[in-house]
Amino acid sequence: MRRFRTPLAGVGVPVLTALLLGACTATAQPTLPPTPSAATATATGAGTPTPTTTPVERPPLVVETLFDFTSLDPSTVVERSGRFVADAVYETLTTLDPKDPTTVRPGLAEWTTSPERTWLTLRLRPNLTFSDGSHITSDDVIYTLSRARGLGGAAAQLLGPISLTKVDNRTLTVTSPHTNFALPAVLANPAFGILNADVVKANGGSVRPGDAATTWLTSNSAGSGPYVIDRVETGRSITLKPNPNWAGERPEFSDVIIRNATPARQAQDIESGAADIVLDLPPDRADAMQLRPAVSSVAITSQTSPSLAFLLLNDDQTVNGWTGNPDFVTAVRLGLDVQAITEAAGAGATPALGLVPRGLPGAFEPPAPPPTSSPVPTTSGPPVTRPPTTPGTPTPTTSTTPAPIGTAAPIPTATPTAPPVRDIAAAKAALVRSGYRGAPIRLSYASDRPVHGIDLGVVARAIRTQLAQIGVRVTLAPAPMAKALADYEKGTNAMGLWSWTPEYVDAEAALAFAPGGLVANRARWVRGVNSAMDELTAETRSSYGEDRPGAFARWQLQMSEFGPFVPLFQPAAHHAHGDRVTEVPLTPLGTIDLARVR
Repeated sequence: MRRFRTPLAGVGVPVLTALLLGACTATAQPTLPPTPSAATATATGAGTPTPTTTPVERPPLVVETLFDFTSLDPSTVVERSGRFVADAVYETLTTLDPKDPTTVRPGLAEWTTSPERTWLTLRLRPNLTFSDGSHITSDDVIYTLSRARGLGGAAAQLLGPISLTKVDNRTLTVTSPHTNFALPAVLANPAFGILNADVVKANGGSVRPGDAATTWLTSNSAGSGPYVIDRVETGRSITLKPNPNWAGERPEFSDVIIRNATPARQAQDIESGAADIVLDLPPDRADAMQLRPAVSSVAITSQTSPSLAFLLLNDDQTVNGWTGNPDFVTAVRLGLDVQAITEAAGAGATPALGLVPRGLPGAFEPPAPPPTSSPVPTTSGPPVTRPPTTPGTPTPTTSTTPAPIGTAAPIPTATPTAPPVRDIAAAKAALVRSGYRGAPIRLSYASDRPVHGIDLGVVARAIRTQLAQIGVRVTLAPAPMAKALADYEKGTNAMGLWSWTPEYVDAEAALAFAPGGLVANRARWVRGVNSAMDELTAETRSSYGEDRPGAFARWQLQMSEFGPFVPLFQPAAHHAHGDRVTEVPLTPLGTIDLARVR
């Protein structure tokens, strides 16, 4: 009998809110989580290991996903498939309450912070151990964070120019030169899983250039989480075994096998029983599996992903003279039908209204859906509720927030509640102003890495067709992920189709799109090109309390006028599990919590 744990209608904003919301201003003395996540964690900080019982041995849990990681070194992992392995193998200093992701809670450490949020003092819980039985100390924490900075990349950008000071074996202080409200949430990112410093150093680790431990950490582990890496078959599978020194709640499945599989293969394997959990069902297969007659006991969950698909236009005219032309960018923005592109992406995708993913404070939100929807009968299982139709015209709301320093005119105060209406006439007029005469513009994307099962080629073809209608000649330039990602990171895409997932659960993560930010650098949009945008970004970053949502709304409005990005849609994540599994908990960053699978 086919069963449906969550109907397809579960792609609405309330689900995303549960996935995404994170505290940006943690209290000075956070409340401890009710369940310890590491050995000896107690509400008072002192205690003894939680007793565990020996479970009945079960066959390994088989999880299938599309491998998109290049490393399992937590300090360098940014891809979804790598993140959920890091989540299972490493613990972080802070964590997010799984029942209330709006709250940042202690992980390995409690913390206190200054009122102006320029320093954070972290106090490790006593008697914490790594998987080899050695104690976790502040030296391990300082080594982990220093190494992340030394390696550069996304982790270093997230930390920023912090300084680290050891107080004693369990205590350290993190100091920032500027207000940093997001730091507690940042430290919950899997990239800051605490490493066993002695083990990593013995395998080539360093906090300075020349670190050689990343290769070793891609097939071994040096953490304190519920699992350890047992075996890696490159490009094929990862096997996890229980951490012998884990004193928290024992996972129900002792062994886990994570296999690399295309979305189509995942759909076949979940129905045949060859896989217990699959994470990348294509939208059409997820929809068809829900509506056709029952062939197996499979539960499907479809909900909005925190990922954001966007179009990049390179701001550097030495890369492309047209994508660096403001009038050309305006023409592209006005010439795209975001609603139609979202529909091309498949079932469950929702149009993006701005660069802050929906559900976060400061994100633009559509009107609340009607309280009930008409069920669509199916041949088996409970009714599937279809999501309400997205409004076709924007309904602006207004505010009276003043313009930021450095702007000559007030910022528009209307905030969109629906995607922008396509304006072909205005797009053609902007194209004439740009001087464009039909030169081909290459649209780059990864040909072999679907985004939550969505084939980016389908979306790229929709963009090409729409822009052809205003006179822009787009040529598609698909490439394997390794090549496409390398070009993207070097900032050589003239026009690129990519997706981005917040690195931590706070609206501030979206400032990666601001001039000089990690994503902005891919478009070669650097600080100093637009001084007013630089000042507004700084104001937004330092905003707090009730002013914060409005600050991010103003920032997004300016980005929609001057930025080199067009936000397109947030895809739906379609997960499925077979009858050996009853619960697949999700993390606030959109991956699964392997240790809590039931």
